[in-house]
Amino acid sequence: MPATSALVLASALLGKGLSLQSSLKDEDLSLDSSISDEGWLAGYEAAVRNIGDISVVTVETRASNPMRLPGRNAGNSDAMVLNPGAGEPWQFYRTKNGLMLRWINETMQRDPNHLAIMIDGGDMIFGGCDEKFVKDKYKKILKASGGGPNMKLVMSGETACFPIEMDWHFRDNATWEQRRSAVNSQVENLTDDWVLPWTPCGDKKQAPCDPVEKRAYRYPNWGFVMGPVKDLYPLFEFVYANGGNPNHKRDTIDQMRAQWWMLFNPDKITLDYTGSLVLSTHQMAWGRKDSEAPIEIVMNKRGKPIIRNKILNQPCCFAHGNGDGEGLINRTMMMIIQMNNLTDAMDRAGLTGPGGRDLA
Repeated sequence: MPATSALVLASALLGKGLSLQSSLKDEDLSLDSSISDEGWLAGYEAAVRNIGDISVVTVETRASNPMRLPGRNAGNSDAMVLNPGAGEPWQFYRTKNGLMLRWINETMQRDPNHLAIMIDGGDMIFGGCDEKFVKDKYKKILKASGGGPNMKLVMSGETACFPIEMDWHFRDNATWEQRRSAVNSQVENLTDDWVLPWTPCGDKKQAPCDPVEKRAYRYPNWGFVMGPVKDLYPLFEFVYANGGNPNHKRDTIDQMRAQWWMLFNPDKITLDYTGSLVLSTHQMAWGRKDSEAPIEIVMNKRGKPIIRNKILNQPCCFAHGNGDGEGLINRTMMMIIQMNNLTDAMDRAGLTGPGGRDLA
């Protein structure tokens, strides 16, 4: 059976129920906890797998053990991550940041220059990028950002700011805006308003879009950060232990703490302003058909499903279902898993053949 036929069959199998949309959840993001660090860290570990020599690290207590990170290679063992936190109580975001900090510290003792990607777990899809692609985009983003030898970290961006009171620090700052423009043009040859056709902006309350004339993919998102572990350490230490601006009551939100660290250290960190490494889908999906979303599933020439970034016409390394993008990512996860199961079965039966797109 041709690979394109496999895609049609898988789509038909999953056609029902994929029109459901998800609204933004107003979750308690407090880092405060009355439980001691020793108490809730006991028995937990960060889940780790690799893209070549790059470690991809996540913490997810809601998933099973092992945990599958859906995506192009979801049918392979490399996409199955050990998840000792399964079923354990989630102590707000101290669990995620504390375990990641511990993993960073332990890895730093062995190899301070080891390259790692720290990601959210349950709402993230791996789209099918190899090590060379990831490192190439990472280096191009750093170079275009012009930060010099101290700049080693790339964090994900997004269209709307959460918490909203942090928006002006990035939107109304010439340094950040010049950096965004440089990354857009030099990394992907994009205009600064590239996000406009892709943002229906369904969330009007929690993290609303800027007006059309000011709208851009410019705000820091804590769902993805990449760099050497020695450079990740001070960022995670700050987020976990030191807080941000003591005058802000909402500084217990980990994303806000990461934003403050970025403001305090503009020479050390930049954003993936083009969505080349990770595309954050809040404000890009809710209220539209999935066919109008900025990502889609396609088949490569080997008959395997991958995720395409329609904005860039290239593999979507990671897609993040933050905010009201959660529904889109959940449905895409479901389809990817089913399609991988289908193509694996077809491989075993000798029914797959050439076809599809050669994106990866």
